[in-house]
Amino acid sequence: MSALSAETVLVRPKWARLKHCDVRDAWLLLVPERVLFPCATTTDILQRLETPKALGALSADLAEEYDAPADVILQDVVDLLGDLVEKGYVRRVDA
Repeated sequence: MSALSAETVLVRPKWARLKHCDVRDAWLLLVPERVLFPCATTTDILQRLETPKALGALSADLAEEYDAPADVILQDVVDLLGDLVEKGYVRRVDA
């Protein structure tokens, strides 16, 4: 698999559902035969990937929102999503 970059377009597949659990007061990522408990940052990013989005645009939005350098945010997003892409819980649209 090629590395993720600012031009990479990702989307969360419809079957990888984000659901808020009121009992645990936590977000869950429901994927086949697994339940993941993403942190608040990961949840925010996964919500933004409900529709296809380029990582550069996603990082720019986050950088503006959090007043942080876009290149630092991009690297953090790439690091965070790499494993989820590898497992197929987030899919590349541009591949």
